Amino acid sequence: MLTLVGLDEAGFGPLLGPLCTGAASLSLNFDPAQGPPDLWSQLAPVVGTSPRACEIPVTDSKKLKSSSKLPIRNLLAGLVPFVELANSTELRTDEDLLRAIGVDDPGPFEAAPVDLEQLDGLDQGQRSLRRAKLGRIAAERGIQIEVVRAKATHPKSLNELFETLGNKSSANTTLLFGLLREVLALDKHQECPRVVVDRQGGLMRYRPLLAAKFHGADITAVAETPDISRYRVEREDKTLHIGFETQADAQHLPVALASMAAKTVRELLMNRLNAFFAQHQPGLKPTAGYVQDGRRWVSEIGDLPERLQIPRRDLIRNR
Repeated sequence: MLTLVGLDEAGFGPLLGPLCTGAASLSLNFDPAQGPPDLWSQLAPVVGTSPRACEIPVTDSKKLKSSSKLPIRNLLAGLVPFVELANSTELRTDEDLLRAIGVDDPGPFEAAPVDLEQLDGLDQGQRSLRRAKLGRIAAERGIQIEVVRAKATHPKSLNELFETLGNKSSANTTLLFGLLREVLALDKHQECPRVVVDRQGGLMRYRPLLAAKFHGADITAVAETPDISRYRVEREDKTLHIGFETQADAQHLPVALASMAAKTVRELLMNRLNAFFAQHQPGLKPTAGYVQDGRRWVSEIGDLPERLQIPRRDLIRNR
């Protein structure tokens, strides 16, 4: 069997809230010489890319934000069934989801658990049916849903990482590869897994980066083009194939799923931040944390962080 691991992040640019990394690992019978497998086709019609055309949408997380009163309903519709199957569990609240997906630090802002039904508009029976449909078609097609994970790095830790590493990009790759090591350590993958990372920016040669992340490994460049950079990493009789691709979330379902995991975790944690401060300042307009609106929000809360004894460094990123 072939294992595909996707990696992506959400929240690289904002002023407020966590930088979240996501990973998803699936295995299937497939010959890699045939090119990347189309998992959307194999899991159709249950899984697709449009929430209007399928019950379980999986695509670039930015395309799934809903304009309805339930802004993350499409993200949850696609993510929750995969998380439930990967963990053999049933999720009922946002807290259940955060725990199942591996978020061990939900941040400094305490909040009561929120029923998923309030976020996705589905009752438990509807959610269970979707999980069953996904499990059935995955089993029929010989696809194993192994891991769906995410991590949240909050402003306090992010600021420390920025100072240590000197720039945001290095911090981002450090967090992504930290999550990859965690996923591989679970040892649920097949031999010689293939990892795909959604490439950001114009960097084309990643061998120095990989050498720094995989000390002592033999690293061979397989391809380095404007669209894809692919490498073979060999160490201690173990081989890992890793590629950095533009628009990877449109080509590889595990990358899209990783993108959704990271985005959903960030949205849930921003909900907590907004709920916490709204309790102390009624009428405060929520923020998504991006720079312009984040500055508006920081201005409107005034000295509230000081009155609550929350250091600004723990709330606001310095880069």
